[in-house]
Amino acid sequence: MASQNIPVFDAEVLLKCQNNLGEGVLWDSKTQLLHWVDIFRSQLHSLDPITSNHSIDTYPESKCLTYISPRTNGEGWIGTFEGSLVILPEPSKPTSNSAYSNEKQSLKTLSTPLNDKLVKDETVRFNDGGIDPQGRVFYGSMGQDENAPKFPGELWRYDSDGKETKILDEVGVSNGIGFTSDGKLMYYIDSRKDQIDVFDYDISTGTPSNRRKFVSSPPAFDDEHPTEGVYDGLCLDGLGNVWAARWRNGRVIGINPKGEIIAMITVKGSKGATIPCFGGPNLETMYITTASSYLGGEGDSEKYPNSGDLFSIDFGPKSPIRKVLPENWKGAERYKAAI
Repeated sequence: MASQNIPVFDAEVLLKCQNNLGEGVLWDSKTQLLHWVDIFRSQLHSLDPITSNHSIDTYPESKCLTYISPRTNGEGWIGTFEGSLVILPEPSKPTSNSAYSNEKQSLKTLSTPLNDKLVKDETVRFNDGGIDPQGRVFYGSMGQDENAPKFPGELWRYDSDGKETKILDEVGVSNGIGFTSDGKLMYYIDSRKDQIDVFDYDISTGTPSNRRKFVSSPPAFDDEHPTEGVYDGLCLDGLGNVWAARWRNGRVIGINPKGEIIAMITVKGSKGATIPCFGGPNLETMYITTASSYLGGEGDSEKYPNSGDLFSIDFGPKSPIRKVLPENWKGAERYKAAI
């Protein structure tokens, strides 16, 4: 148990991939494959958890690949490079345990809404994104100097008809975005503020409103493990609980719709969890990406040798974590882009 009697569970290393900045993890129920990005290597990873086959697609045209999603309409996937929303080819099917890099190129540029000069001089870049229940794409940017006094990031929405709309400006680091299944709430993380916000959401128009704080930073594990870092990426389960990763804090926090912490999940040997998702045949496995230890601090590579690896934890009916969840608990898959 952690402080305040919050139950703690340990995720295990599933794949020793040693990503630089693993992010954007999602499950595709159509193919039963897991996908994520390694941002600064501009790579899209695909994994078959049953066979352990693993493939890597690299996009040398861009300095980074920050976010991905399957599409419900048309071929290919959507993704974000440092300054653009693009269509990517289908990920390479994993056929071998020994992954090698396949060099690929984007198929089409859909949107370039950021200030081109700020993108080129590396003041801003796109970061995380999210899809609402109607398939609208939200994609956010961040200031690359995370200590700068000004917040130059923005949050944009791209609709199925190609319309692009700025939703927020003065964003520090646009990160986790998630929607309740009824489309009435939108959760959002700006990682320059150590909190998770929630908006009322109009599913008919794709408009968030009435922004307010959902939760602040979580309590420490104990006296030897203080609260550090900030909230990063998130996902929702089938009951509307929010599961948010803690950047530079080595854990995922589970929070119910009332804002109460229900569980914490550690990624031992890793300095920073970046984002979780639910997947597997019954959506009863949580997968968690992590970042390289050098992003956490000097000397961290020796303390945190699993930084950059992919973790997982069982949420099946007989798993330890299910003992603290309601009997009717179920996982949920991320929504797919309808563009």
